[in-house]
Amino acid sequence: MDSEALRQKLEQLTGKRAGIKQLGRQHSASLFGVGTEEQEQPVTHDGYLWVPLYENEGRITAVWVEMEGLTGLELQLVNYAARNYAIALKATGLKEEGEVEARQLSGWLNSQLEQEKNDAEIPDDMTLKGRLFGDMVPFLLVSENVHNPQLTYRSLMKLLRNYFENEILLIPLQEKEWLILARKELLTGGDDKEDEEESEDELLAQTSMGLHELIASEWVGVFHLAVAPAIIPVKGLTGSVALLRETIVLGRIFQVGEYIHLPWELHMERLINSIPDERRRQLLGQIGDYSSVLADKEMLLTLETFFEMDCNVSETAKKLYIHRNTLLYRLDKIKQETGADVRSFGDAAIVKLAMLLYKVTKRK
Repeated sequence: MDSEALRQKLEQLTGKRAGIKQLGRQHSASLFGVGTEEQEQPVTHDGYLWVPLYENEGRITAVWVEMEGLTGLELQLVNYAARNYAIALKATGLKEEGEVEARQLSGWLNSQLEQEKNDAEIPDDMTLKGRLFGDMVPFLLVSENVHNPQLTYRSLMKLLRNYFENEILLIPLQEKEWLILARKELLTGGDDKEDEEESEDELLAQTSMGLHELIASEWVGVFHLAVAPAIIPVKGLTGSVALLRETIVLGRIFQVGEYIHLPWELHMERLINSIPDERRRQLLGQIGDYSSVLADKEMLLTLETFFEMDCNVSETAKKLYIHRNTLLYRLDKIKQETGADVRSFGDAAIVKLAMLLYKVTKRK
């Protein structure tokens, strides 16, 4: 049972509002005292029953329930449920890395996304809400491993803290899916002035590359990583997570062999993917038969690299580690087989469209 399930259970037991909150050091000390024995005892304050769950760095996370009208038996049941939950936390060690609060937010996030409420604001009863008002950069990490016992909340959090060297939040979403929130300052190293040489998109891409390399070197398996521009999570988190999930879906379809996916590089892919299946097949047939070229791995890689290099012959040859004349031979061969000269803008646009349509339709 996670913290959100505990809150719901207490509300069902009592018919009263309940929640879980992390208290600051001063509030923790005044409410529960400072000794271990005091911290394990429930207290009443201002019409609420507070049951401590665990302590971390002087802060206590506790469950609260409205007391008005509760019977003695109901109070005992609340205390019993909360204490059992606290014992389970001690056994699992979740408390040491703040996983309880993260899973509470995760339950709410998944619920909103299932209902397609992509503009929902984080409610006040979320323990982490107070840390979500500043600008933060969201990353979504997805593992393709069926089972990876080494990839735990604790181990991933430790790795992330070493990489970012500042405050981060780690939210486990669905199985093998992790949301990472890092302070925007990571882009500039704490300098508020915008970097004159590199854009925010370039800095985000570089940060993602470094993070993916670190994760891939630490654990065996395939990992996909997406990043979005900075947001204020308290209001923009659901929409950003929806965008990141879509970005990874698109990346798996259109960027086979790549594992870092950037939403601003997938605008045309997003449009193609939104077209109904039957209409996509019709369009592919109307454009012409490019299957002989697109089914050839060497030719497909040549086209992908050519478009990535903005149709620059010299840069494409360098990227492919081939002679310029070899590239020109391949482009001429594409023209002979399809009638399209990708060195001209019009033909290049048509071939790019056909390539994207082919990628998404051949998966069906």
